[in-house]
Amino acid sequence: MDPRDPDVQLMLRLQAGDGAALGELLRRNAPRVLALAFRYLGDRAAAEDAVQETFLKLYQARDRYRADAPFGAYVLRIATNVCLSQLRRKRPHSLDDGGERASEPPDEGLREPGQTILDDELAGRVRDAVQQLPDRQRMAILLNKFEGLDYQQVADQLGLTVPATKSLLHRARMTLKDHLEGYLGGVPSETREPPGRSPG
Repeated sequence: MDPRDPDVQLMLRLQAGDGAALGELLRRNAPRVLALAFRYLGDRAAAEDAVQETFLKLYQARDRYRADAPFGAYVLRIATNVCLSQLRRKRPHSLDDGGERASEPPDEGLREPGQTILDDELAGRVRDAVQQLPDRQRMAILLNKFEGLDYQQVADQLGLTVPATKSLLHRARMTLKDHLEGYLGGVPSETREPPGRSPG
C-alpha cells in the first residue's frame, strides 16, 4: 500500500474529523463503486442506492480503517457486502417484469427480442454464480473481468502477489464454470462469452 495514495490520505483526514474528506472520497470513487454495484444488481437505481449505502458505511466504520491495505479494495469490499445485503432483501426482477428498466444500454431496442431475453437471462445466471463465490474470489473476478484490471492491478488491490492472484482467479473461474456449465451447454455459442476470459 502506498501511503501517498490520495484516497488513503483522505480516509485518514476523515478519521481525524475532516468531514469534507468524505465528499472528496465519494467524488473520486463513486463511479467505480457504481460500476461494481451495477454488475451485481443489474439495476441502475438499485446500484445508486448501493453507492450511497456504501459511503454511509464507510463513514460509520471510519475509526476501524487501517492504512495498511489498498483503499480501493477496502471500499469495494464494503460495496460487495452492501450489494449482497440488497440481494438478500429483494431478489432481482424477473425477466417479465413490466417496470421501466433504467439499466438497459442505449441500443437495447436494436436487438432481437429473443436475443434480449437470452442475454438478460445469461447475465442473471452469471450474477448468481458470481454471488456464490467466496469473498476474495468474487472480488478478484469482478476486478479482473468486469473492471478490466490486469493481474498486477488486481494483486495490488487485494494485497496479494501476482502468482497468488492468478491462482485465485483460476479457482474462481473453475467454480464459475461448474456453476454455469449446465446452463451454457444449452445457449448458442454466439450469445455468450466465457466467464473465464481475462485481460491479463
